[in-house]
Amino acid sequence: MSRANKYIILILTLVNIILGQYTPPQARVEPLYPRGLKISIPDEKGISLVAFHIKFNEEFEGIEAGTIARDILRVRNGRWTYQDNTTNLKFGDVVHYWVHVVYNGLGYNLLFQQHEVTKFYNPDGTKVNLDGVSTSIQPSQVCAFSPTKIVDLSTGTYQNTCTGELIFEDNFQTLNDSIWRHVERFPRIPDYAFVTYRDNERNIKIKSNKLHLIPTLVENEYGKDFIRYGNLTLERCTGIIGTVQCSREAFGPYVLPAVFSGYVDTKKSFAFIYGKIEIRAKLPRGDWIYPILSLLPLNDAKAMNYPELRIATTSGNTVLRSSGGADLSGHVLCSGGIQRNFDTPKRPDNPRRFATDYWFEEYHTYQLEWSQNRITVKVDNVEYGSMNGGPPFDKPFYIALGVAVGGHEEFPDMSMSDGYIKPWKNVGSKALLDFYNATPIWSRTWQENLKDLSVEHVKVWAI
Repeated sequence: MSRANKYIILILTLVNIILGQYTPPQARVEPLYPRGLKISIPDEKGISLVAFHIKFNEEFEGIEAGTIARDILRVRNGRWTYQDNTTNLKFGDVVHYWVHVVYNGLGYNLLFQQHEVTKFYNPDGTKVNLDGVSTSIQPSQVCAFSPTKIVDLSTGTYQNTCTGELIFEDNFQTLNDSIWRHVERFPRIPDYAFVTYRDNERNIKIKSNKLHLIPTLVENEYGKDFIRYGNLTLERCTGIIGTVQCSREAFGPYVLPAVFSGYVDTKKSFAFIYGKIEIRAKLPRGDWIYPILSLLPLNDAKAMNYPELRIATTSGNTVLRSSGGADLSGHVLCSGGIQRNFDTPKRPDNPRRFATDYWFEEYHTYQLEWSQNRITVKVDNVEYGSMNGGPPFDKPFYIALGVAVGGHEEFPDMSMSDGYIKPWKNVGSKALLDFYNATPIWSRTWQENLKDLSVEHVKVWAI
């Protein structure tokens, strides 16, 4: 790369830092057989140039040209692609790369990416088998094909996997924006939680090699009058622009949500059908808080039928009982498949596990195994329940992590929390206002750091 081009990239990157927050799509790296390399990103409206910079078995120190530096000026078959048929790669080699994208006239970089060679492909994208041995694992092992499929989000087609293959892993050394979409929107179906999900460091951050998703009080930033009389437009909205998912104005009892919170997902980067997912996390504590550790349908479901696979959830309340006396507090862990149908609003009896200690006191490893016919849940490698699979859990899902508060479904009416009744009605027209008016009561249970959802790792295997 010439010195002039380096200066151009530097200037475009500085403009990006000042004016924008666009994140380039994640690249797909395909080592070719018998030799060659193919690397590409999906096309998006606004992209006019893509540059790939590549090294082999050597990390980049910064913005360097690399062994391969190629500008791509034309999109082909919906992707910006670099391909050669000369690069020699072997199992265990590591392809280090960074990608520069010109988007709406500004330059954006996806830095410090890497891909370990564990499989090979034909130029048409199909996997190569050598003498009946799959290259997606070590050559000395035989691949037993798994019912788990990875969705190619650029084409909608399925990619095969081998039984036991680790197909997704993040240990949160950094927050990889090419994997995790920072959701910013007002909540929608199915629960309409009493929060505004916001892409802000106050609500989403990496701390001590853990992902922290943090609920915060809106009035602490904007004052009490803002919730009752203000209007809020989300500048980085990931919802449908021009709808109440992106902009709201307080009016009468329809106040703004009292809480900002953090939420990330893999909807734009990773989805799969069937598999085993494991999340090690410390759950949030505080009245009316609950964690989102879920798999959600890749193709948005309708409000009348919204399936969800919960890896784990529990109430942040230390004391919470239903009107009939059932324990709903943080002593109770719940998970499994949920299919909401408002014609029959009662949920199925999902697997539950009771504990003497609160689930939010320590880190635990939460696991869900999802097959064609069965959904099985574990905590710390101990199985505590299973339920039938099948429809509607027979389609691709993606990973969602977040912290929600209140809402219209999660907490039964007339629940009693440590001496006071739940302050809103699930179908009440003043639910948001009633919840906000009770802020002095429930907010006193929210302690710094303890109200966070802290995630140590997320892993997915083929079954």
